[in-house]
Amino acid sequence: MQIENIDRVFAMIDSSGNGRISWSDFEKLTGGIADELGRDLTSPEVENLLAAYRDVWEYISSAADLDQDKAVTKEEFRKAHSTQALSAGVLLGKWQVAADRCFDAADRGGNGYLTEDALAGVYRAGGIADRQVVAAAFQAMDVNNNGRVDKTEFSANVRGLFEAVDKSMKGAHMIG
Repeated sequence: MQIENIDRVFAMIDSSGNGRISWSDFEKLTGGIADELGRDLTSPEVENLLAAYRDVWEYISSAADLDQDKAVTKEEFRKAHSTQALSAGVLLGKWQVAADRCFDAADRGGNGYLTEDALAGVYRAGGIADRQVVAAAFQAMDVNNNGRVDKTEFSANVRGLFEAVDKSMKGAHMIG
């Protein structure tokens, strides 16, 4: 399950679909999020998200870019995970910061929660347009069933994306 989730995250970052991730994939993802959410690229929320993604990318590339070509293949990514060159705890911490920044960018009203439409925008930016996937993720994230997802609920599911060992755990559903 964790390998499946790692592969799905890799595929989501690999915006070009060329089997390699590079800094430009993170820039494209950030631009897509800004576009989907109606944010200017120079807004503090988008700049903070880009900085968090830069931290994730620098960590991944330093541990996984074995041939130093400024790109990481799925094989390099998996190997870095399996050999623990990428510390799961460190990487998760960096993804959590990025998730918090993504939440802040998606929280257009600044009211501390996301609607299903806002979450759908984040998903579309990541290449997931299937509304059923979004609806299932939103329903699973909305623990208190109040029709919105707060940062705590969102964060718990991002953590679960990396820690889930079976499909019933938080986050296992996050990206289909």
